[in-house]
Amino acid sequence: MTQNGFAYFADALVFVHGPKALAEAARHAELCERAGDMETAARWRHAMAHVNDLAKKASGTKQKHCLAA
Repeated sequence: MTQNGFAYFADALVFVHGPKALAEAARHAELCERAGDMETAARWRHAMAHVNDLAKKASGTKQKHCLAA
């Protein structure tokens, strides 16, 4: 998967799972590791890094509120 692909996938994870996206990706990585599929586990860990990046970007932006003057 390309960098763009991981970024798109991370966006989708956050869209579907919201603040639990990182935990969901970690759960999948763990399941893959337990099954011995290290390649897929590594892809999930890569997706986790992108979800982390999205969270950092989101925390650095100011939220606009409907009631703000």
